[in-house]
Amino acid sequence: MKKKRWPYVLGGILVLLIAIVAVVLWRLDAILLKTARDQAATYSQKLGRPIEIGDVSTKLFPYVGARIQNVTVGPAEGEELPLAEVKDVTVSVAAMPLLTSKGKDIRVRDAEASGLTVNVIRLADGTTNVQRLQEKLAEQQPKEQTPEEESQPTDLSGVHVERAALTDGTIRFVDRAAGAQARELAVKDLDIEVKDLRAGQPLKVDLAAAVLAEKQNLKMTLAAAPLPATLIPTPEQVTLKAEHIDLSPLGLFLPPDVGLRAGTLDADWKADLGGAVPGGKGPTKLVGVIKALGMKFAGSEGGKALDVVLDTDVTGDMATGDLALDKLKLDLGPAAITGKGKVKGLLTDKPAVEGFELVGRNLDPAVLAEYYPPLRKQLNGMIAGPIGLDVRGSGTQEAQALNIAVDLTPVRLRVPDQLTKEAGGAMKLNAKVTGAAASGGALHFDAKADMNGVDLRPGLLVNKAPGQRLEVAAAGTYAPAKTGSGMTVNVTSMSLGALEDTVTGTATVALAGTGKKATTTFKANVKAARLDAEKLLMSEEEVLARTGGKPPPEPPVEANRFNGYRGDIQFAIASLRYTAMDMSNVTGVVKMVDDLITVEKFSTGIYGGKVVADGTTIRLGPAPEARPFTAKVQVQGLEVAQALAARTPKQVLTGKFNGNVDVQGVGYTPEKLQQTLLGGINGNLLEGTFLGKDLVSSVTGPLAKALPFAKALKSGDVTSLGGDLPFSVTIKNGVAQLSKPITWTRPEAAMSFDGGIGLDGTLNLTGGVSLTPATIKTLTVGKVTPTEAIPVGVKLGGKAWSPDVTGVDVKPAATTILKLAGASVAGNLLGEKGKAVQDIITGGQDKAKAEAEARAAEERKKLEDQARAEQEKAKKRAEEEAKKRLKGIFGGK
Repeated sequence: MKKKRWPYVLGGILVLLIAIVAVVLWRLDAILLKTARDQAATYSQKLGRPIEIGDVSTKLFPYVGARIQNVTVGPAEGEELPLAEVKDVTVSVAAMPLLTSKGKDIRVRDAEASGLTVNVIRLADGTTNVQRLQEKLAEQQPKEQTPEEESQPTDLSGVHVERAALTDGTIRFVDRAAGAQARELAVKDLDIEVKDLRAGQPLKVDLAAAVLAEKQNLKMTLAAAPLPATLIPTPEQVTLKAEHIDLSPLGLFLPPDVGLRAGTLDADWKADLGGAVPGGKGPTKLVGVIKALGMKFAGSEGGKALDVVLDTDVTGDMATGDLALDKLKLDLGPAAITGKGKVKGLLTDKPAVEGFELVGRNLDPAVLAEYYPPLRKQLNGMIAGPIGLDVRGSGTQEAQALNIAVDLTPVRLRVPDQLTKEAGGAMKLNAKVTGAAASGGALHFDAKADMNGVDLRPGLLVNKAPGQRLEVAAAGTYAPAKTGSGMTVNVTSMSLGALEDTVTGTATVALAGTGKKATTTFKANVKAARLDAEKLLMSEEEVLARTGGKPPPEPPVEANRFNGYRGDIQFAIASLRYTAMDMSNVTGVVKMVDDLITVEKFSTGIYGGKVVADGTTIRLGPAPEARPFTAKVQVQGLEVAQALAARTPKQVLTGKFNGNVDVQGVGYTPEKLQQTLLGGINGNLLEGTFLGKDLVSSVTGPLAKALPFAKALKSGDVTSLGGDLPFSVTIKNGVAQLSKPITWTRPEAAMSFDGGIGLDGTLNLTGGVSLTPATIKTLTVGKVTPTEAIPVGVKLGGKAWSPDVTGVDVKPAATTILKLAGASVAGNLLGEKGKAVQDIITGGQDKAKAEAEARAAEERKKLEDQARAEQEKAKKRAEEEAKKRLKGIFGGK
């Protein structure tokens, strides 16, 4: 009996499991439905539209599936119909692969949405509910944040979708505008289907719809190359078929600025894209016709209708340089572009041109705007007049070429903040393109541009007026990247003629990658015999004159805009004038890595000397006021007077400077540098002269007034700084502080100063002028000749070119001179006996005592009293005589 009970036990367990699964599925559907409705409520608040979900049901085996029914995105306030409705959405995924791969192998058997209805309503104010939704979404869109590095693409190689489809969709167009006759239109029977979507397989997307018709009259197919692991497609083929679709009723539902009122669309066109798209390979072929006829737009001149016809039978291969125009005709109302002929092997060593022509006729945007008024707003008056376009094949069998001519001379241009050109002003481009084996399979080009009629002054940078010379010529090769996207341009010769100067050189530019991984690698070598950048660039005064006295606003900058740039520029300019500086033999090498500019080598002759700036750096990424830099400059034989002439109102200093400048800071305006500049300057000033003040006279003048017997010396306006004046300053917070006092000696005086000088030229120096004995003798008319120099304290303030001499303290010096004068009188009157009096007056009393004691010790005790008595008598007589003589000297009675 016990043996027969196990089937009942097992059966009971199975029943229990089935019951548990049933309960779980029942509760799972309820949980999912509640979660979905909660999410719908959240988005309802964001979009201002009720979102409702009818039901959610699930299936777990053998396919994990979900079915969502009756999803509605309801009307917003003032709308009578829901924006969208979906009757049924089903998704089924194979369960076992999903479980065994832990969610990595996702095999979607079927994903289908059916019964989709979208209601596009034109409201009373002329706008549509779709426009309102777009505005609401724009408000919800978070501000774009630029990541430091591009995220790695997701690997979706485990995803396989056997079928995904939208079936039986409808787009209804409902006109409820004020005063409009109520009517409804529809795009019905909308089907979109994708099959076998997975990595390694080609992708095909089919779309069909009945546009304002009872049967399907629009079909589109997109085919893509085998998908990569990211499932991001590379389109290979696009087909379009449209059977006389009346566009007139749809115009009301387009944005108002389009203003479409009438027109029909017919198309039977196919494009094999090949290498024309990034990542594509093989030839490109465009075959078929697209016709948009009788296109009328609101505001067109005289109700003109625009016919647009594109008729192509074009084949091209970017890998070999083949282009066959069996038929090319683009009609845009009165304008047209036509082409015929063939180019073969332009990127090979055997190019051939067979009757190739590409010609433009009546390409005048202003005339086209008469048919299509929105173009007038889009152009904003930037361009008017017929554009000349002519591309033709020429040459012999051995040397064949394409000649390209673009003539904008009849065109009037108004590019805001960039340039202007009047109709009739010269602006032409002529180029020749050939293939050459010597170019390694690259196209060879030779181009010349005449831009003499262009006015570049609206750009507030280049001071080039209409009629002034601006000519550009370049020759070299162009080659597309052999793998991936990109190209390499090698300019073997180039020249730029601007105003009276000409710059020549060579350059290479290579582009690779896309997006944030794009790189631009370049190398250039530039030479010029003469370049007057001061004349070529607009001055600050000219800029302010054009902007009404207000500095132009700095455009917003993206800090990472230079990422991916790599290269260097070598230059040699025999004569360069820039910002009132005349430089000679300007040579250097500048390297760029992202936004970091490094001056690897730079030297120039300037102001009679030579400047070397190797190792200087600056970052271009931040805004100008926040750009950090380091400057390392070596100077030899610089004429200081020339260097300062344009930067100070009056001459300040002369002499030659040899030394080093090593500073760093942020920004380059004087205000910013006063806050951020750090570093030091050290060197020697040879044969220097300070022109702002005669420091000796600034001291001897007040001193002469303090002495009753002095005669003022002849004053001057300069101070000689000696033959070799070494100095060293430390710069911090916009002040150049002397690292140690500067000292120099002249025949008239020895001088020493310490302190700092602001970047604005403000002096804050404290020091002294020590007048030599010869100067004191001259000052006192020979009455006093000290044995040592006599110092006078001085302070220098104000601007360097107009300094203020303050704090001249002559009292100690005057007191010393007076004592010396008294001692001199005593000596003259008493001779040897008056020496003791001189010592007392001049401060030598202790020395006299010491000598007296020495003599007393020698003569022993018996002579001591006698010597003292005689000394006291002599002292009294000397004092009396000195008093009388001083009264005579000072004019006393």
